[in-house]
Amino acid sequence: MEGEIIIKDKTANPAPLGFFGLGFAATFLGLMVMEIFTDSVMVISTAIFLGGFAQLFASFELWKKGDTFGASAFGAFALFWFSWAFIQIATTIGLFGGVMPAMSASAGFWYLIIWGIIATLLTIVTFRIGVWPIIVTFIFLDLTFFSLALVGGMVAGIITLLLGLASLYTAIAIIMTEVGHLKCPGLCPAPKE
Repeated sequence: MEGEIIIKDKTANPAPLGFFGLGFAATFLGLMVMEIFTDSVMVISTAIFLGGFAQLFASFELWKKGDTFGASAFGAFALFWFSWAFIQIATTIGLFGGVMPAMSASAGFWYLIIWGIIATLLTIVTFRIGVWPIIVTFIFLDLTFFSLALVGGMVAGIITLLLGLASLYTAIAIIMTEVGHLKCPGLCPAPKE
């Protein structure tokens, strides 16, 4: 039409940032749960600044692009990492004038189960999206929440580590496909048209 203005979105895909945030936070949490190290301050810091802020930034940018799934998933899981870090800080070193009582086993169970249910419902959507690295990452996300709630220990740590590695792979795969125009072995997202 005459006088029609077409605006092309030339902004970068923020999804790799979100997957990096999830990947690093989950990787270090998995290693800590496996008792490879006990340095919780590093894990809490990673949870806040990578799991929290990186995913929140990705959420805001995907919202601007009209990506309801990406904005909602990254936004919700950013808030998970913030709430998880708050629980760790409040119950160990304290906030607001004192140390809060530790979270009960029952509260921790339901906290993780509810997040697991939400993650599972989002995993169903990933099958519609059809990008295998994202599907695998979300399957490991589901398994992470449920294993932390039900099993704990080494098994939960390994699953959480696998979530982190799957998410880091997803971030790299998106970048390799979009920027490097490389083809990962049948697993990378399709390049943008």
